[in-house]
Amino acid sequence: MELIQHLFEEFLQVAEKVLDLLDGEMDYPSFQLELKKELDNTGKMICREVLEGADAWLKANPKERKNWIVERKDEVKSVLTTFGEMTFKRTYYHNKKTGGYAHLIDLAAGLQPHAKTDLAVRANLVDSATDVSYRKAGKQVCLSSPECDLSGQTVMNMVRRTSLDNHTSCSRGPKAQARVLHVQADEDHVHRQEGGTALAKLVYTTEGYGPSLGKRKCLSNVRYTAGLYKDNEALCQDVYDGIDSDYDIDSIEKLFVSGDGALWIKGLADYLGAVFLLDRYHINKCINESLAFCPELRSELRQAVEGFNLDAAKSVLKKARKKAATETEEERVARCRKYLVGNWDGIYAWKTEAPDVIGCSAEGHVSHVLSARLSSRPMAWSEPGADRISKLRAMKANGISVRDYVLQQAAPDLTLTKAVRYDIPSQREQLRKVSWEVFDNMPALRGSTASLRRALRAISTISTT
Repeated sequence: MELIQHLFEEFLQVAEKVLDLLDGEMDYPSFQLELKKELDNTGKMICREVLEGADAWLKANPKERKNWIVERKDEVKSVLTTFGEMTFKRTYYHNKKTGGYAHLIDLAAGLQPHAKTDLAVRANLVDSATDVSYRKAGKQVCLSSPECDLSGQTVMNMVRRTSLDNHTSCSRGPKAQARVLHVQADEDHVHRQEGGTALAKLVYTTEGYGPSLGKRKCLSNVRYTAGLYKDNEALCQDVYDGIDSDYDIDSIEKLFVSGDGALWIKGLADYLGAVFLLDRYHINKCINESLAFCPELRSELRQAVEGFNLDAAKSVLKKARKKAATETEEERVARCRKYLVGNWDGIYAWKTEAPDVIGCSAEGHVSHVLSARLSSRPMAWSEPGADRISKLRAMKANGISVRDYVLQQAAPDLTLTKAVRYDIPSQREQLRKVSWEVFDNMPALRGSTASLRRALRAISTISTT
């Protein structure tokens, strides 16, 4: 590798930009932009030198590539890196035992065949697509390389290829002790590309309220699980596994599941052996919408529910039905009765479990974790895409770096590291020699700024001829 020589050549270019600023030839904002270009070029040069140097080492050491024989040399590949688009040359090999063909250095660097981006860029793309549209994510990553154009389709494919088998893994160290644990759940209605809606489900666990931020109450140790989950048992198992990984289950004396009374939420409560609590927000919503035509009975029904008096609630609903003037109003009253009576155990639990229960804020969590990306703007999703983004956003909400997670999912291959390390001693020796010559043997470096500038310009001119 000629890494050290090229590094010093690039350093001289960067130094020239710094001196131009000091000499007043450009303003500070322009300097930043020019400096970034130079640093990006330096980054691409280093990446190219590392890959080509490692490729040369593999070619020169047949024992390190057993059964692989050279098929073609100096094949060019362009790939988008975090510094911009980089072009390098590598060797194409044929495996005489298996009959396969491969660019070994591509495999070592995690570069997939025909891929336009390297692994680091893919990780950044998936991370960005978790928060913004696929198209915007592609544009953001291409800022360092304007000539590159990553389509939304390309970004979507990267997101879908990301393995999320262990997305619930969120280790917080030793298992915690908790006497009471709250599980709260709700769903987001996501528009599907083929029409209709899909349910993106969100479940989170918390120990209750922690330290407040001003007047706002804050939940402590929140952990999210999300996805479309057509198989409700799979969701229940993921939630249980999350609880088991975070808490000593034997220490939990009471477990509550709060939600709007949907069958999948009640099923979750049954699976966990928890007490179901009907979310008060949905209780009030049902009463307000169903009895909108008779406001005087809404407060009466609300008092009956808050007093946990089922007979009184039925009596109010009976009066409301008599006052209904249309068939639609009668249907609303009937739905309200079915909802309240069918979930009365979840309402009455607010009384029997009063010392330990807390309010349900699932609507707000759905808004921030799911709706902000999936449904707050007019857009339509495929079910695989909505499921994948839901899981990624839950992962990020759990404090997991999506970028680091994607990088960790790549199968490690130490060939590149081994190949580069082989040449490190000689590069270190070259660095010491060049450093001594530049910093100890150059009188200009001990002179004025003007002499330093002239000297650096002269060296730069010689190095490029």
